[in-house]
Amino acid sequence: MNILADYIPFLDPLPIWANPWIWPLLLLPLSAGVAIVYKSIRCKDMSRVPREAAGLFVLIVMGMVLTAGALAGFAKFME
Repeated sequence: MNILADYIPFLDPLPIWANPWIWPLLLLPLSAGVAIVYKSIRCKDMSRVPREAAGLFVLIVMGMVLTAGALAGFAKFME
């Protein structure tokens, strides 16, 4: 069965939620886009954007991982 044969955008969403480990990976391109756009606006010299955006990307991802761990620990504590 071809999954894209009957696909109508915006009416039939693709089944990305079938595997629970896939959707957190969508946070990586979102974080990269936010970091690149933010640093493109804030940096005075565009040659510094890739390095600073990479640093901000790592900071955003680490913040999300630490927040997820803290929330998971809190939820486990509240059981």
